[in-house]
Amino acid sequence: MTHTIRLLVAFLLTALPLGATATEPPLTVPFDFSRHEIGLNVTVKGTPLFMLLDTGVDPSIIDLARAKALGLPVDFKNTGEGSGFGSGKAVVFPATIKGLKIGGRTFGDFEALALDTTAMSKGYRRPVDGVLGYSFLKDKTVLIDYPANAITLLANAQQATALTHQCRQHFSIPLRTLGDNHWPVISEFRFGAVTVPVTLDTGSSRLMGFYQIALQDKVIRDALKLTGTNTGTGARGTFTSKTAVLGVPIGFGPFHLPAGATVSLLPTNDESGKMFANIGNQALTQMTPKLLLDYAGKRVSFFGDCAR
Repeated sequence: MTHTIRLLVAFLLTALPLGATATEPPLTVPFDFSRHEIGLNVTVKGTPLFMLLDTGVDPSIIDLARAKALGLPVDFKNTGEGSGFGSGKAVVFPATIKGLKIGGRTFGDFEALALDTTAMSKGYRRPVDGVLGYSFLKDKTVLIDYPANAITLLANAQQATALTHQCRQHFSIPLRTLGDNHWPVISEFRFGAVTVPVTLDTGSSRLMGFYQIALQDKVIRDALKLTGTNTGTGARGTFTSKTAVLGVPIGFGPFHLPAGATVSLLPTNDESGKMFANIGNQALTQMTPKLLLDYAGKRVSFFGDCAR
C-alpha cells in the first residue's frame, strides 16, 4: 500500500519563530522506514507522538484530537478544506504546534493545520499524530541518511561535511520550490532523452508517480507499459492509481536508474499543472543515499557512492 498526502489551504497563517541557533551541534535521531516513509518519534508538550517528515506538505499537520487533548491553539472559527488525493473531504483548522521536542531538543512554535488523521493512520498501518512539513522545515538544514535510517538536524550546511566526506558523488542545485506549495523541485530530471521538472517528496513511499500531464509527452507515454493498479491513502481518503513499468532510464546529475522501474500514474495533475512527476523515497534511496535539504541556505545536495 502506498501512503501519500498533499495538503493546501485557502487562508494565510501567521509565521512563527522557528529553529535552532547557529551554535547548536548536529542532532542525529533515527527514523522508522518500515513503510518507506520517514517516521519520527517526537514529543509535544511532553507527550510522545509519532510524526512523518514530509517535503510535500505545506504547512505542517497535527491530528485534531491530539491538538485538543494537548491544549494546542486551534482556530475553530477559520475552517478550510485540504486538497489532495482521495474522494472524501479533509476539514482543516489553523493551529500552532508548541513544545515540540526531537531527540530531547526543543524547537520553536510553528504553524500547522489540525485535521482528523484517521485515514492517514489507516494507510500507514499505525497511528500517525501529524506531519512535519514546510512550516517546520523552512529555516532548517536537514541531512537524511537513508541507509542508516537517521536524520541529522544541522545549524548550517557546513556541519554536514563531516557526515558526507566519504561520499564520492556529490550534486548540488538551488532549492527551488513549487510556488506557494513550497515543494522542492528538480527542474532537470531525465526520462530517457526528455528533461522535465519533478517534485522531490520525502512523504511519498513510491518510487515515482507520474502526473497526467506527463502522458501528453509521446516519449514518456510510449515508454510506459501498464501492469495493474495500487491503492493509496491521502488526506481525503483512499484512491486508486495505475501502475506501469517505465522502459527508459531516469536520473539527474550523476545519479540514475536503469529502465524497468515500476511507477504509478497519479489520477490528477499537481496543483500548478507544470510538474511531470513526483519522486518518492524508493527512488531517493536507490539513487542518493544521503540527501541534504538546506532550506536555510536554499540549496539541496545529493550524495552517492558513500563508503561506510
